Amino acid sequence: MRNFDQSFPGRDESIPPDGICPAFRIRSLMLLLALTISPLLSGILVANAELRPYEADEHTLQLWHLNEGAPPFKNAVKDGISLRSMHNGAVAGEQGFPGLGRAVSFNHHTGGIPGTPSLAGGIVTLASGLANGIEDNAPKGFRFQGEDGAFTYEAMLKFDKLPLEAPSIALDIVTMDGEANERVFSFRVEREGFLSFSPLQDSGAVGGAIASIPTDGPNAINKKDWFHVAVSYDGRAGVPGALQLYWTRLDRDRESANRIGVGTLSKNLGPKTGDFAIGNEARNHLPTNAEAEPFPGLIDEIRISSVARHPNDFLFVAPRARATNYASERPAPGSDAGSFHLRLTGIGVDGEPVSEIPPAGTPLSLRPGLHRLDFEIGAGSNFFERPVQLRCQLAGFNEHWQESVLGMSLTFEFLDAESKPISQAQFNMTGSSPGWGTGFTDSTFTQRREVLYSPEKVRYLRVTLSSGAPDTSGCLGIDDLNLIRPDQPGVSLWKNGNFEKGSSGIFPMRAPEGWVRGGAEPAIALTARREESSILSLIDGDQSMGGKWTCVQDLDAGKAGGRTLIVTWREAYNVITGNQQRATFLNVPPGQYTFRAIGMTEDKNPESSDLSAKIVVRPHLWQMGWFWPAVTGCVISLIAVAVVRERNRRNRRRLRELAFQTALERDRTRIARDMHDDLGTRITVLNVAASLASGAMDHDPDKARKQLDKMSVSARELVVAMDELVWAVDPSRDNLDELALRLTRHAEEFFEESDIRCRFDIPSSLPTRPISSDFRHNVSMAVREAMHNILKHAGPCEVTLTVRFEGETLSIDVRDNGRGFAGDSTGEGHGLGNFKGRLADIGGTCEITSSSGGGTHVSFRCPVPKDSKLYLL
Repeated sequence: MRNFDQSFPGRDESIPPDGICPAFRIRSLMLLLALTISPLLSGILVANAELRPYEADEHTLQLWHLNEGAPPFKNAVKDGISLRSMHNGAVAGEQGFPGLGRAVSFNHHTGGIPGTPSLAGGIVTLASGLANGIEDNAPKGFRFQGEDGAFTYEAMLKFDKLPLEAPSIALDIVTMDGEANERVFSFRVEREGFLSFSPLQDSGAVGGAIASIPTDGPNAINKKDWFHVAVSYDGRAGVPGALQLYWTRLDRDRESANRIGVGTLSKNLGPKTGDFAIGNEARNHLPTNAEAEPFPGLIDEIRISSVARHPNDFLFVAPRARATNYASERPAPGSDAGSFHLRLTGIGVDGEPVSEIPPAGTPLSLRPGLHRLDFEIGAGSNFFERPVQLRCQLAGFNEHWQESVLGMSLTFEFLDAESKPISQAQFNMTGSSPGWGTGFTDSTFTQRREVLYSPEKVRYLRVTLSSGAPDTSGCLGIDDLNLIRPDQPGVSLWKNGNFEKGSSGIFPMRAPEGWVRGGAEPAIALTARREESSILSLIDGDQSMGGKWTCVQDLDAGKAGGRTLIVTWREAYNVITGNQQRATFLNVPPGQYTFRAIGMTEDKNPESSDLSAKIVVRPHLWQMGWFWPAVTGCVISLIAVAVVRERNRRNRRRLRELAFQTALERDRTRIARDMHDDLGTRITVLNVAASLASGAMDHDPDKARKQLDKMSVSARELVVAMDELVWAVDPSRDNLDELALRLTRHAEEFFEESDIRCRFDIPSSLPTRPISSDFRHNVSMAVREAMHNILKHAGPCEVTLTVRFEGETLSIDVRDNGRGFAGDSTGEGHGLGNFKGRLADIGGTCEITSSSGGGTHVSFRCPVPKDSKLYLL
């Protein structure tokens, strides 16, 4: 290309050498960019195009787009009734979600006190005005459910204020409420952060659904995004899971709605109508009870359907991807909806859940002691969950089959001094209490009275308010808890029964005095205020976890033990049972058990199922079968050992006595031998010298004088020998220092008048280790013998006496640099036999090394026992 351009006449010099025009470059890049982002833009446009207002289909009963700038708000269903009026400052024509037109703002009020029933908040009604009576009711024939009772209520929401910031009691979305006998349903957001649907007292049904609104993740509640909310019911009365709640954020394409909870209705909603309203309740128009539950934000696109809409049949799902065939998904009455089965969903031990259920066939091992066991049983099929009857048994503990329980509960446990349960009474709450409205503030708390029996050994009473199985939801509140004796009705045995101490109306998480939160989700346990009174409550919207309140108080056995007691409280509740039931067993002792559950569906063609789980409560050590035989054997063995040890001790003492007597006899024999051999000889010499001196005194004075001199020398030697004998038997000399001192004196005496020079290598002090007299005598005599040999054979020389005590051994070395002798000349004449004999008596050794002209080295090694009495053995 370059060669072509260079040879082409008239080539534009502004074209770069590569031959590509800058303008062409720009056009090419723009085309490439357009090709790249076109699919993305197309997808966005398609997505936005797909998110458009609903069109009424065969299942749509009511549909309001709320696009008008003022009432009436037209109903998109043919011949449908328009929303005729708007009150209390509500504003129409607000900007809705892109593609959905306009919305209505309800975050306004025109009177009353925020947070009280007197608040007059924004509202849109079906009637043309508000009235304290039936004048503002929905007209007869207004359809809000299908022929089989199924329905779906849905709306689009955007918050200006989050639930806890709102000035209203609750945040209504769609309601059909009224003043007298016209209260039907309420679909709303609770200030505590729940989405709820409640059938009201005139609907003919109890139950409902309540679920926690997400606070994190892709559907977390906030004030900048729009949310789609819906409640659907498939018309199967009494079936757990038939009522479903959805909460979905509209921030991106969705293939399905986000389900956050399920519930149940005991019956289908009745045909009675009430005050139908959007964004608030229209119960009353009195100053003290106005429209007190305005939604704090925008509402748009209200649709009521005659079916339980499928999760992917909502406006944020592309039309071509929506599921609209409902007939094929609804099981015919009495048909088989799937394989029914039971499953163990949880095990609680002493009120605490087990972190992991062992696989089938593997027993759950528990620590020793008495335990309370709670078993959570779920029942269902492949898709549709169905009501069942359940019975349970803990084989090995109680062979009786008992029915499982549903709902929330108030439990009284009597404990002994070790806090172990010895008796229990449990009272369950399901459905709605008489006088239940939409919450604690507008509900009647009814008095309840029950009888308890307190065992004689009672020490404590533990009261537990529990939300039940994890999939149970709803609200339960109690007040004025009281425990009395029938003969003393004015004396309460329970403290702080009104929950006033420690609680706070401002801080619902503050616990009343003595009460402790527990369970997998302690935040379910709250305190509430009603008419200036504190309420202990459970508000459970989390269908995967439960919560509880627990309190333990002292119980005077003298006043309560062995007696019948009466417990009273006031209660209000709307408890929505799930598909899980609970079986409880108290005071299960150590042993091996099998939990069994059997169930049957309540269908025209019933199915049955069963499950089992093994439980092992480990026994205490003393409860094991081998323990007492082992203890008996150990006791017998210890007695035998003690007898043998005592016998051995006596034998050793006898042996010591015999050894002592033997040693004493040996010392006596040695002393006698020494006296006979040494002292006797010297005395004999004295006698002979005296006789000779006496005979020569007259005729040979010189000879007599020599004999007298000899007598004098012998007398001195006799004194030395006596001193040696006394030293050998003196017990005060039985230590190493005295032995070393004695050896030094021997050396000085031996070499004092000779040509031999003596050196000493002895520590200034030796350990104060006791030694026996026999040890001292043998060592002393062996060293004397070695010195005698040096004096006799070595000639003029230098002698070194070394004494050391190291490693429990006494080392004595006698070295000289005298004449010495040849190695093969060592014999008994040089004292080797005497050395070995004396050292062997005390467990020592002796070595002699010498060379002719090289001197002699005599080495003694004597082990010194720590106990000098060992020599006696």
